[in-house]
Amino acid sequence: MNITIRQMRAFLAVAQEGSIANASEKLFLTRPAVSQTLQELERQFDKKLFHRVSNRLILNSEGKRLLPYIDELIQRINQIENFFSDDSDNYRKLKIGATKTIGNYLLPKLLQQNHEKNNVGYPTVFVGSTATICAKLQTTELDVALIECAAYDSFLNKLPWISDEMIVIAPISSRIDGEEPLSVADLDRKSWVVREMGSGSRELFETAIGSRLKHKRIVLEVNATEAIISAVMHGTGLAFVSRIAAEEAIAMGRVRALPMKDSWFRRFCIVTHSEKFIGPDLQALIDFLSDYAANN
Repeated sequence: MNITIRQMRAFLAVAQEGSIANASEKLFLTRPAVSQTLQELERQFDKKLFHRVSNRLILNSEGKRLLPYIDELIQRINQIENFFSDDSDNYRKLKIGATKTIGNYLLPKLLQQNHEKNNVGYPTVFVGSTATICAKLQTTELDVALIECAAYDSFLNKLPWISDEMIVIAPISSRIDGEEPLSVADLDRKSWVVREMGSGSRELFETAIGSRLKHKRIVLEVNATEAIISAVMHGTGLAFVSRIAAEEAIAMGRVRALPMKDSWFRRFCIVTHSEKFIGPDLQALIDFLSDYAANN
């Protein structure tokens, strides 16, 4: 058996991109070249590595077993090829994912701190839903991610990270008395701006607030936290959001946090594929994120 670097790169690109067409663009090769290279690899193993569904190629059980080893070898090869390059160039090849709250409101600040403190570059960042991020972790399209610990996939390694407080925010002009702590019942019949059904934030709202309101009044559903905070700022209603997401709007006097008798927190984790090769650059990034959690 004589597996080539070209074959391994083709396998990895197809696994991550899900199609010959997308993989060929990523590798700057023609579609026939990628298809032939993949077929050569499958012939060497005498096994199919993908399910072929319409125009999509999805890893089968054999392909999933092989993926972490190919991913590690390609990472090692990239390290060798860039051995004498600037460290920041190597660091830029890392791919980190984050759910929207972390990705939009906290991660940019952390990456800048890491850059200034450790003189490293910036990794590639993907911000998306937990489900999309987990799928990208499974195909090694992402090296590491920051997601809610509540998410569960058997192939993930989880390292507890930071806690995120969920708060109720109101328009500055709201007549709700904000001096004494409020109960959820005090917010009955109020208008609410919420995330869309199926989102983690919506599930948290329904569990903590919605299920306890006798007369739940949802006036607006939005698929972005920024838009929810803006709607509250313009007087549309109350919202149940992350303090991390709302702290700037609160500090600038655009919305206010209502004092509540109850407290709600969710936990975020640093996650990697359970068989992921953790190189020195990736380990340094994980260590920096862990240190941040320990000191905040």
